Amino acid sequence: MTHSSQESNKWRAAVIACGRISRAHAHGYRVNPEIELVACADISREALDAFGEQFSVPPERRYLDYNEMLDKERPDIVSVCSHHQLHASMTIAAAKRKPRAIFCEKPIALSLREADDMIEACQKADALLIIG
Repeated sequence: MTHSSQESNKWRAAVIACGRISRAHAHGYRVNPEIELVACADISREALDAFGEQFSVPPERRYLDYNEMLDKERPDIVSVCSHHQLHASMTIAAAKRKPRAIFCEKPIALSLREADDMIEACQKADALLIIG
């Protein structure tokens, strides 16, 4: 497996939804010397900036639109830390950008069809899907 970043040997991680559980993901990335948390997205400016300040995400890499973040940052690893009903759509959107891995919080989805769609999207993208 190779890293996408030309600037460093680190895996580039991004977080979608900056609520409470996102901090567990960010702490995990922070303690791993092979991963750099490079971007975050949330619809709440307040949550976004609080998370960004806590985890040293530069203001220009804090996004109110997760699709814009995925397009501009092209992270290797994406954490989906949103409300349950958004897991499927966000995971599928992330998979379309072909990251190496997507770490989605539990539950995987609200229906078997959504879960199957998520798994299929990640398989097509050759992205590892992890449900935490």
